Amino acid sequence: MKLSVIIPVFNGANFINKAYNAIVAQELYRYEYEILFIDNNSTDNSIKIIKELQGQDSKVKFFTEKLQGAAAARNAGIDNACGDYLYMFDVDDDIYPNALRKMIHVLDSHITVDAVFGKMVKSNKGINDTIKPNDETDAIIFKETPYWGIHWFTSLKNVVGPPAFLYRKRAFDKIGNYNVELKIGQDTALDIKLGMTCNIAFLDTYIYLYYKHQASSIQKAKKHQNIIFHTWTRLVKEHLPFCLKADVPIEFKEILYKGLFSSMGKLIVYTNGFENRRTIRNKVLNDVRPLEVPFYMRWYLTLLAYVPLTSLLKFYVYYYSRWYVDKLLKKDLKL
Repeated sequence: MKLSVIIPVFNGANFINKAYNAIVAQELYRYEYEILFIDNNSTDNSIKIIKELQGQDSKVKFFTEKLQGAAAARNAGIDNACGDYLYMFDVDDDIYPNALRKMIHVLDSHITVDAVFGKMVKSNKGINDTIKPNDETDAIIFKETPYWGIHWFTSLKNVVGPPAFLYRKRAFDKIGNYNVELKIGQDTALDIKLGMTCNIAFLDTYIYLYYKHQASSIQKAKKHQNIIFHTWTRLVKEHLPFCLKADVPIEFKEILYKGLFSSMGKLIVYTNGFENRRTIRNKVLNDVRPLEVPFYMRWYLTLLAYVPLTSLLKFYVYYYSRWYVDKLLKKDLKL
């Protein structure tokens, strides 16, 4: 089979038919493909709608995943997919005409490429009510590994989201599946590892529209907790272990170390209550093992737990932590 489209669903009843129609409208007649809906503990009538589609179209497959989260749902899709190419589509997003065929053509034409990605448009309106920028060229651009991994890790503004990608299934044999310990940012974590490890092509074409609405899991997470707490989990659960296992360039280490050591102070100061700040202080020190954290930095983090002043935090983030990161990097360069 050529293609598997994987669509996680959590209370997505209002979007399921639209998502299905968007994929069918890609006019993939010449390809054998399947659409996998993965229900992730929905409490609305999502399952009923999916089963109705399944009865109408043999290409529709239905699976359930009890472990909550987009990572687990996508992993279930990967494990059950029959296609050589995998496309992750979010049920509330939309895809531009012919986007899948364009990406399929890239992978068909370049057998050494593990994944291809294009551009996205963000909007709080639907695809028909959003003006698509006219700066696409359809050019195929290749960069030497790990260019894209560093590019995405440098700034999350560069990250385009799973529906902008078409993966060969073999890519997941190389990098593993999504990290289920990450409630948000698991797609960013995986794509950075993909960019550090695999051959990737960039197609200068708009692939999909990311629909911003308050019911989305990312918007809910941002609303209920400072994003720095989610970023920390991604750094210590995904990027730090990858750094310790793989032979990564110094640029990757610099981004990682700066993120880790500056975040330590932020996490402490942004936590309410002294006992809670002291608990966070001990947690972050444990999370970064086996990285060395010298006594004087531990002392300053303790100071922030007692005196969570913005002025002290700014000194720590912009001077103290950067000075120590420079020391670590110089040490790594000598090894």
